[in-house]
Amino acid sequence: MKIALTALLIILITASLPGCSGNTTGNGEIPVNTEFGRMLGYVPYSFLLEHHIWYGDMRLAKETYGLEHLDNMEAVLDLPLEERSSVSRRLSGTVPAFRYHYIWVTPLIGWDPYMIDKAIYSGSLIYDEEPAWEFAVYEGDFDEGLIGEKLTAQGYEKDTYDSYTYYRINEDMGADNDSELGEFVQSDLNRVSVLDNTLVVAPATDIMTGILDTMSGRGTSAADVLSCQALADSLGNVLAAVMMTPERIEEINQGRLVPPFAEDWEPLHRYSLVGFGYRDDGMEQYIVISLYFGNPEDAEADAGTLVSRLESYRTDFIWEGMEYLPLIVDYDVGEPFVTPYDEGATLTVSLKYLPDEVPTRAISLVMIILTRDLMFLAPNPSEYVAD
Repeated sequence: MKIALTALLIILITASLPGCSGNTTGNGEIPVNTEFGRMLGYVPYSFLLEHHIWYGDMRLAKETYGLEHLDNMEAVLDLPLEERSSVSRRLSGTVPAFRYHYIWVTPLIGWDPYMIDKAIYSGSLIYDEEPAWEFAVYEGDFDEGLIGEKLTAQGYEKDTYDSYTYYRINEDMGADNDSELGEFVQSDLNRVSVLDNTLVVAPATDIMTGILDTMSGRGTSAADVLSCQALADSLGNVLAAVMMTPERIEEINQGRLVPPFAEDWEPLHRYSLVGFGYRDDGMEQYIVISLYFGNPEDAEADAGTLVSRLESYRTDFIWEGMEYLPLIVDYDVGEPFVTPYDEGATLTVSLKYLPDEVPTRAISLVMIILTRDLMFLAPNPSEYVAD
């Protein structure tokens, strides 16, 4: 529930091997055109097969909304309360990469969320898991010396792995909830590494070393996989994104009722990866959905089916009286685009928010994933029935 709490805290306090098919960029290489695609270079490909990957671009959000001067929490707290609330709503577009609960422990760790420029994060779909499997990699203007000093004062010990240095406290996945730090971050910060303005945090040593191996080029990253780069490319310059395999979609949909509006849906062909993105050019806002198919003909064949599903879909988690609500409150479904690559193709559709949408619209992307409301991506919805 930390991601959901993060979104809530932004509003209240200052008021993202089956799957990618193993096609690497060495075989059908495409250029890295987006920051999301570049940041996938931190993520071990094996992590993506078991967990969804979130991305957030705080720097782009600040540039889009004219907030570049807000580079630390003190600058935000100096704003009038009403302006602070506006900033929070704007930057909610980078949830969940914007780990807002860190503000409670900034004096203890030496950094705060407003110092983060870009982030890539992964966590389990089992949100009641305590402690949670997760990691985060942040890029920003971090003071390595100050962070080391603060962590050491909290009882961290310095350790090394290959040529890297990191700080450790507690056992793997352990938490000292009685400590001032542990009360707010649980096991999130058991392992911390700071290098070249990049901050890596994880609850266990094997997660930390897996990321460090990938950073050193010893492991396959998600950026090395053609389908992952193709999806990042199709999503474009997003403020926030999430990527996952269809196995995660199936996990989400198991035990769900088939809603009446889905009974006549045509099946989708088997895709190997899905990405969601939130884009805001300062004038118009979109949720972008992109599927990667190993067979380009399947992408072409499913274009009309995906659009039809998105036009008719209603959530079964949020009710208003006895009626289903739209996926997001009010949007237009755009034309589908199929982009071919050497070994597959992406099918991409954008949902454009209409002007009367609420200013915190970006959170809708997060809630679609958090509430596991993804039946519109089930290859054959009739397979999913309540137990």
